[in-house]
Amino acid sequence: MIKAYLRPNGTIGVRNHVILLPTVVCANAVAETVSRRVPGVIPIVHPYGCTLDPVANTEMTTVFAGIAENPNVYATILISLGCETVIGEEVLEKARQMGAKCELVTVQDEGDTFSAADAVEKLSIGFTREAASVQRIDCCEADLVIALECGASDAFSGLSANPAVGRASDIMIDMGMTVIISEITEYLGAEHIAAAQACDDEVRQRILDLVAKTEEELAVIDQDCGLLDITPGNIGGGLTTIEEKSLGCIRKGGSRPYMEVVEYGKRPRKKGLVLMDTPGHDIQSLTGMVAGGAQIGVFTTGRGTPTGSPIAPIIKIASNSTVFNRMQRNIDVNAGSIIDGDKSFDDVAQEIVSKVLEVAQGKLTASEIAGHREFALRCMGSLGCIY
Repeated sequence: MIKAYLRPNGTIGVRNHVILLPTVVCANAVAETVSRRVPGVIPIVHPYGCTLDPVANTEMTTVFAGIAENPNVYATILISLGCETVIGEEVLEKARQMGAKCELVTVQDEGDTFSAADAVEKLSIGFTREAASVQRIDCCEADLVIALECGASDAFSGLSANPAVGRASDIMIDMGMTVIISEITEYLGAEHIAAAQACDDEVRQRILDLVAKTEEELAVIDQDCGLLDITPGNIGGGLTTIEEKSLGCIRKGGSRPYMEVVEYGKRPRKKGLVLMDTPGHDIQSLTGMVAGGAQIGVFTTGRGTPTGSPIAPIIKIASNSTVFNRMQRNIDVNAGSIIDGDKSFDDVAQEIVSKVLEVAQGKLTASEIAGHREFALRCMGSLGCIY
C-alpha cells in the first residue's frame, strides 16, 4: 500500500495540483497573472490552440481534457479566449465526461483579460482551499501508471539506464502497475523485437503497422531537416544510427508482453506494458503519456537533461557517472554505477522501484525541486492557417 490521493472516479493521485490551463496561447497571460496572485496554482503556458486543422483540433481537445483529468490534478480552470479553433466548451465537456473537476473562463465573455483574471482568481482560491483539505490515504500501488521516457541518449543508455529501467518495469508490472512506453521514431529498426514481445497477433500487427506508418511519413520529409537522423547530441554521446538508438530505447520496456497500443494522449484500457504512439520529442511524448493518465515519469538520459512536467513528477536516471556527478541537482538515480561495476542491474532496478514508491507518497524529484514544468504537444494535421 502507498499513501496517495483517492479520486472520486477511483484513480489515485500522487500530487494534488490546481492547474490553470489555457486552451489557446492568447490566454497564457491570464494564467500567468493569476499564478502570481494565488500561491500554489500551476499555470501551464504553451503556444497552441488556434489556426489548426480538424485533426489537430480534435487531438488537442483530447489532450487538454486528459491533462485536466490526470489523477494528480485536484481541479482545473480552463482559460479560453473565445474565438480559437480548439473550442473551450468542447474541452470542458470532454474533461467533465472523463470525471475531471473543471471550470471554464472565457476572456471575451468576461470583457477583457483583467476581468478574466479576476474570475480565474476567485475560482483558484476556492479550489486551492478545497484541495488543501484533501488528505493522503492508503491506496494500492497497482493503480499507478508509469510513463517511460529517454532523452539526450548516449552510447551507455542502452547498456545501463534503459535495461535497468526495463527490469524495474518488469517489477512494477508484476506489482500490478501499468507502464507506458512511447517514441515510435525510436522503434525504427527494432520493431521486430517489440512485435515478438506482443501479447497476441492483433497487438503484434498494430506495432508493425504503426512503425511502418511512421517510416512512410518520415520518408516524405527532406533529409536536411534532420528528422530522419539521430541528434548531434546522440552522435556526440557515441551513438551511430537510429537502429542502434532504437535497440537501446526499447529496452526500457523490459520483458513483459505488450498488452495494448494506444493513440497519443489516450487512456490505456489494459494493465501491463502499453505502447503509446508519440513522437521522439521528449516533452511532446511525456505530455501525451501524462494526458493518458500517467502519474509518474521515469526518464533516462545519457548526455543530461533537466526537463520535467507541470503535473507529474519525473524521475531522472543517468546512464553514466560522469553526467550524474555533473548534474546531481537535476538527476535522481545513477545507473552509471552499473558501468562502474559498483552495482548490478537488479540493484539499480530495485533502487528505481523504491524511488517510484517514495515519489508516489510525496517525495519530490530533482525536476520538481528545480521547478521544471515543460509542456509541449504533438501537432498532427496540415497545421496551415485555415481561418
